[in-house]
Amino acid sequence: MDITVDDIAGIFPRPLEPDEITRAHNLIQAALDLIEEAFLRAGRDFYREVETSRLLQLTVKRVIVAMISEAVLVGENVGRASASSTTGQESDSITYSQGVGIHWGGVYLSPEWLRDLGLCETGGGGFSFPPAKSYREPAAFRRSFGAEFSERPR
Repeated sequence: MDITVDDIAGIFPRPLEPDEITRAHNLIQAALDLIEEAFLRAGRDFYREVETSRLLQLTVKRVIVAMISEAVLVGENVGRASASSTTGQESDSITYSQGVGIHWGGVYLSPEWLRDLGLCETGGGGFSFPPAKSYREPAAFRRSFGAEFSERPR
């Protein structure tokens, strides 16, 4: 799956500097690696599935754009609840929210993004085989077939 810096450059409030372009490229690769790792942990082949599912292709692109924009725009401020600074006698204070992992400007997969990708965020009942695919299907593809297994008149 090819996702380039040009695919995500439009979400930033200004053009990227050359060093930021390099960082964005590295973050895209890190995001793809993280998604592939999540699929491998679930016993699934990311690249085989993404080749055959247009829905998964669109979802991966959306998730990667969200991962990169959060890493670049929020950066090391992820999880900050408040910050204060005093000039006289140089007093700085930062308070972080509880329960938020600090990623220091890197990428991560949230439980919501894992669900969108069709991956379970928690393990099953101790079984070792992979969980079933569970990514959301658009409403346009849901069909009600009725009682296709009902008895037919003879």
